[in-house]
Amino acid sequence: MALELISDVLLPRLLAASVQSTILVAVVWALCRLVPRLSAATRCWLWWLVALQLLVGLAWSSPMGLPLLPAETVQPALQVAQVAPAITLDEASIVFAPAQAAASPVWSWPLALAVAWLLGLSVMVTRSLRGCLATRRLLRASVPCRDRSLLHALALAAEAHGLHAPPRLRLSDAIDSPQLVGPWRPVLLLPAHHADSMQPDELDMALTHELVHLQRRDLWLGLVPALAQHLFFFHPLAHLAAREYGLSREAACDAAVLEGNRHCAREYGQLLLRLGVAPRPCAGLASASPDFTLLKRRLTMLQTTSSLPRVVAVLMTVAIGVVGVMPYRLTAATPAVAPETPAPAARPAPAPKPATATSRTSTTTARTATRNGVPVDPADMPDPPAPPAPPAPVAPAAPVAPPAPPAPATGALRGTFTLGTQRGENAFVLLDDDHSIAVSATDELREAQAARRGDAPLLWMRRGDARYVVRDRATIEAIRDAYAEVTALGEAQGELGALQGSLGGRQGTLGARQAEIAVQAATRALADVDVRAQVDASVSAALQRQQAGMQAEMQRLATQQVELAREQTALATRQQTASARAEREARALMDDAIRNGLTERL
Repeated sequence: MALELISDVLLPRLLAASVQSTILVAVVWALCRLVPRLSAATRCWLWWLVALQLLVGLAWSSPMGLPLLPAETVQPALQVAQVAPAITLDEASIVFAPAQAAASPVWSWPLALAVAWLLGLSVMVTRSLRGCLATRRLLRASVPCRDRSLLHALALAAEAHGLHAPPRLRLSDAIDSPQLVGPWRPVLLLPAHHADSMQPDELDMALTHELVHLQRRDLWLGLVPALAQHLFFFHPLAHLAAREYGLSREAACDAAVLEGNRHCAREYGQLLLRLGVAPRPCAGLASASPDFTLLKRRLTMLQTTSSLPRVVAVLMTVAIGVVGVMPYRLTAATPAVAPETPAPAARPAPAPKPATATSRTSTTTARTATRNGVPVDPADMPDPPAPPAPPAPVAPAAPVAPPAPPAPATGALRGTFTLGTQRGENAFVLLDDDHSIAVSATDELREAQAARRGDAPLLWMRRGDARYVVRDRATIEAIRDAYAEVTALGEAQGELGALQGSLGGRQGTLGARQAEIAVQAATRALADVDVRAQVDASVSAALQRQQAGMQAEMQRLATQQVELAREQTALATRQQTASARAEREARALMDDAIRNGLTERL
């Protein structure tokens, strides 16, 4: 169940969010590249919005539709009803499905991708948990800072940045640069061997950098890119967005340090070089750069002396957030209705042949009517009009013999047909008086009918645009044997459908009897007071007993209908699997016929 939820719900959302993020990343990257005056704080927000878009696209269940796909022209329904011929139901097993439809296996590509995604997510989570445990060990190994002057300087700096309380200050011998760890209870770690060797100005700049992170709430905001990087571990742009966000975040803090002391840019650059390169702690931040490339980019950003006006930057960020974060999906434009054209008059439909009720599921028991010897797809037919309500009975009449059923349509086919409205890559039609088989479009069935010579069996097939005919009896028999199970399952479905129809007739009879009893009871209830006093109480009791008995019978019939519906569903599933297997065997036999020279090219 969990794998099906991931494959059916999460995987499509992951794909859609990944595609949309590609466009958003391209826009943000172009802005950062073409607008060099864009401040580091604005760049940080833009890359953070990329990560937010990935998470919103994954969680949003109803994306906004963009009608950018071409619309399809819709023909009026009346015109279709005028030219559609009739169909009579009898003894053929017809599967209304695309020609290339096949049963979905138990193990499919979506399930395999779901398992792969779970494995990748497990690896990412395991690595993050190991990092968290290493950070906790680092904190346990550190010692509280006892230097009163350093603690006082930290308190003054925290107050200057508007913080309610300074973070806890601890010293560690295992680090080489200041680190800020933990979003809930932040701890500022200083390297023990650097704390004494740093000059007062350097120490003040290092403390200011970490306090700006707290002021900007970077420890909390950084959870969004980290979560997106975990869930979209397969997406390179998710890692790119997290990397660029981290770089812009550090550059924004660097700019805040130099905002009031532009003359100390050189000294701050030397401090960054002195701190060097160090890995970032899990659930924390480090003043040092994670690699030399990012260190070089941070030093280059220190040379930027001017930036866009704040109003322009804010408007740009809001526009990207409103337009880019909302998930979208492409939809077709509003369909255009084609103008109505005169159509030929409808042909009179033949009288229906009395037959047992059928169940319109994926497999239907039917005999196809033909037009000039060519069967017609029932999917092109309109639903027959509902019969008028019967008049109220006046008096019982003598039974009338039912009319004789009409003769079956000339040239009717019996067999298994998988008819589609569009042509697939391959198709075949086997025409035989005993049992015909078709996995093709409707017009291709007509082509095969035209290529047949009299009543001789024929195998018509198409490979791409090439068409072949096989008249070899052995090949035809082998293909028909491959569909033996499909035929048997179709007959079993027909028998179940007949039984369901019989039960439905009994339910209708009981319902009519119940209505009659209810009318009698209502008539007695509406009678005059003097008349009601003379009614025998035993008559009312008998009516109630009849109602109770028929209600129990209706419940029993309903239970049987539910069981039959379950059997129909199971048979439909088996027939779908058997049909896919038979189609594969038939195509292999047809490939052998082509290789052995048993075909005639049309």
